[in-house]
Amino acid sequence: MPKCVCRWRWLMASLVPGLAHVLALCALSSTGQGQHLPPLSAPPPDTRPAGRVPVPDVFPAPAGTQDSVPNDAVADGREGVENFPDLAAGTYQEQEKPKPRQVPLIPEPMLFDLMRPLGAERGELEVNTLVRPSIGRPATGVAWAPEVEWAFAPGHTVEVEIPFQGGHLEAFKFGLQGTFGTFRRQRSIHGWQALLERARSGKDLQLDVLHLAGHRFGQHWSLFTMQGVRFERQEAQRNIRGVFNPTVFREVSERLVLGLETNLAVGARRRTDWTVLPQAQFQWRQYSFQVGLGADRSMPNRVRPAMALRLVRTIGSSGH
Repeated sequence: MPKCVCRWRWLMASLVPGLAHVLALCALSSTGQGQHLPPLSAPPPDTRPAGRVPVPDVFPAPAGTQDSVPNDAVADGREGVENFPDLAAGTYQEQEKPKPRQVPLIPEPMLFDLMRPLGAERGELEVNTLVRPSIGRPATGVAWAPEVEWAFAPGHTVEVEIPFQGGHLEAFKFGLQGTFGTFRRQRSIHGWQALLERARSGKDLQLDVLHLAGHRFGQHWSLFTMQGVRFERQEAQRNIRGVFNPTVFREVSERLVLGLETNLAVGARRRTDWTVLPQAQFQWRQYSFQVGLGADRSMPNRVRPAMALRLVRTIGSSGH
């Protein structure tokens, strides 16, 4: 018998029983006498708290291990926030907050004082009065000068001062001061100051343009210097002088500071007016009391004793 006939019989013998079985099942299902496939079992109940979106476990974790996603991860788009700190709520706002200004804390000279310390914060306000009794001078009354200092911008201040001699108004003063910045790893700070004084009567005028610099040396010692030029107009005379005012401070405690202030004004032909004033500053909360006793010389007068008192009240101070 040919091989092709044998293979055909073998194929038919294999397909006919299977085809007959399929046809029988179709007939039984059409008459309703066949057996149906068992229904699928109901899914297990969701035991997780309400408000959470169920996520199917496509790749279930092996037995005995914990899920990599914490149980408290809610479906609000913040899963895994602990792995990405920059995505946490409020992070960008906190990073955008400006850092507090880092400036060295240096006391102020008493006679030739500042218009608030360099690096003052916006809104700081100071009210103070300088009193200079007339010791060794003709009886002209006590010289005193109330003034107001206000920081209108960070590191920039304005001052208004009204000098009196006894009960008589002598002049008007107006000043501006600014801060350049810090150096020596924030142990030094410098800036500028411009102070204009105009006599109430007459045309006498004085303008000081100064560079300011403060330095800290260790925990207790500091130095503050003022250097610049002074333009003077007295009646028909006009003068230009060099100004140099160094002051050394020793901080004894948080409330007591000792200092030695020197004011020099060098004019033509080396004519120099000077003041040397040892002083003490007492701090209590937002009040400061300063007292000094020394000597001065104003050409062509001789050397005379000098005494000064200053009472200071600060409002909105940042701890300078």
